[in-house]
Amino acid sequence: MHIELIKPHTHAGKRLKVGDRLDLNDASARWLIDQGVAKAVTAALDAKPTRRDATSGVSTTAATQGD
Repeated sequence: MHIELIKPHTHAGKRLKVGDRLDLNDASARWLIDQGVAKAVTAALDAKPTRRDATSGVSTTAATQGD
């Protein structure tokens, strides 16, 4: 499930900020949503590029800034 953080969160020892997106298993994603930390996003609408975190296997977005 694809989610976007709406509050800062630490995942696998890595500090993530509001707006970061993750691709998690359904149970983990729903737990974060239930805690008010994240919201579900549709992968097709996710325009931000993602990268696979080599240590945790979790996909996160690469931080980019506008031109």
